[in-house]
Amino acid sequence: MDIPATADYVIVGGGTAGLVVACRLSEDPNTYVVVIESGPDASIDTRVQNPGSWPTLSGSELDWKFKIGAQLGLNGREQTHPAGKVLGGSSAINGLAYVPPSPAGINAWGKLGNPNWNWETLRPYLQKSYTLTQSISASESSQGSKSEAQGPIQLIYPCFGDEQGNPISQAWIQAFQSEGYEPTDDFLAEEKTTGTRDYTATIDPVSGFRSSADSTYGVIASKRPNVSIITETTVQRIMFTTEKEKVRATGVDALHNGEVITVQAKKEVVLAAGALQTPKILELSGIGAKERLDRFGIQLVVDQPGVGENLQNHVMSLIPVSLKPHPSIARTSPGFKGLAFVRIDQEEQQKLSSEVDDRGSRPNQVVESILSNPNEASAMLFLVVKSETTALLGAIPSFPLSRGNVHITSSDLNELPAVDARFFDNELDLEMLARDVQHLHRLTSAAALQPFFHASAEVPDLAELKVMLREKSALTTHHVCGTAAMLPREAGGVVDQDLQVYGTENLRVVDASVFPLIPHANPIATVYAVAERAADIIRGR
Repeated sequence: MDIPATADYVIVGGGTAGLVVACRLSEDPNTYVVVIESGPDASIDTRVQNPGSWPTLSGSELDWKFKIGAQLGLNGREQTHPAGKVLGGSSAINGLAYVPPSPAGINAWGKLGNPNWNWETLRPYLQKSYTLTQSISASESSQGSKSEAQGPIQLIYPCFGDEQGNPISQAWIQAFQSEGYEPTDDFLAEEKTTGTRDYTATIDPVSGFRSSADSTYGVIASKRPNVSIITETTVQRIMFTTEKEKVRATGVDALHNGEVITVQAKKEVVLAAGALQTPKILELSGIGAKERLDRFGIQLVVDQPGVGENLQNHVMSLIPVSLKPHPSIARTSPGFKGLAFVRIDQEEQQKLSSEVDDRGSRPNQVVESILSNPNEASAMLFLVVKSETTALLGAIPSFPLSRGNVHITSSDLNELPAVDARFFDNELDLEMLARDVQHLHRLTSAAALQPFFHASAEVPDLAELKVMLREKSALTTHHVCGTAAMLPREAGGVVDQDLQVYGTENLRVVDASVFPLIPHANPIATVYAVAERAADIIRGR
């Protein structure tokens, strides 16, 4: 493919957010869009298409293979962090789970200094991105009922088609009902996030293939004559001009087949490289903390200390559980069988509130206000059946208080940035996870689950659990966000409410980097929604 020298919009990154924005901007036939993606187009790779093959993609050639450095809070343990180096980005290699953000979590974005961003303003874009099919049987898909939302990303309920798996799924629901958590069929969980709900996955109900940004938005965009998607090409830096003290993004330099190419942007450069690569590109381009850029001989364009800071990620713990012989489990397919959103009890909430007040941090106070709402969950608990003899129970606290960072360690484009998640830097994160793990241990003794689980011999105390979590059982999720945060500049923000990078013109960020606060669960739904809204912001709508 010939690489165009100019375009109206140059999008850096053909991942989840980048392809959404490219698809929407190119709806105008008079707008020319170029997307530049480091990885290959693997949309016909059977590993990508097959939903059950996703574990094989981590660590493959389609993964950036990021490392989270030795964590003090994890007793020096490093962590791997998969991220898609492929057209479609992480939506093409992830575990396919799709959980809409909670309304309170998105409303918190407004409370952090972004009054134009809240649940009411984001919900239409969330609904614009997906189609939820109630029936998952391919033979029945034409009769399957669909939600009012009619977007490109296809969603199904995998457990609905697994008749043999239904007994353990129903037992999961009954176990939480005994604790006062009712099931909900409100997909967006607008009234409350607490309770059990059916697991949804990004799978096309007709083909049975993964539904990802490349197979949906990317296919639509690639069929248009006003879009060029360039794969296996890595952006080195963003180019700027300075006129009358105004810094203007004019295009990018990129490495293609061993040669440096330049693509000029007539209107804007749009950064969509992901929460770990976007800060790297900004810093290599001269936007970052002056001291850091000076250290690596990078000419300063905008002194922006917030770049790469405010990194947020969920921490989880998995508990192996032995399963009793049961006729339904013997024939069930492996995978997610239960999902529940729970909250800490009133006594623990009061403790959290007092400790947050002592710390006096504005973001922490916003988190505390979410968790003090009786309808808001503090954690996601889940059940995964691995085989007819083994299952995993998992816990992910929703709103961690710890903040990490990601930064370049040299001016070398080929060197991955250093990631320090600073897990458990805030002791309350460890406290929350330990209590959620206690909850999982108690759950194995629930009456409804007794036909399936060998109950835990005893529930570990909190002190014991905290040691175990630090030493071996706490693990990273792959939910990194917030590293070019939409916050007031004086609060460490990198972009304003229009996603424009402070101190520049014609440069925006549209991926998970801009999240000022992590969503309460898997972030992919929020990435799609933010990118949909970003496209309208860019178009001036």
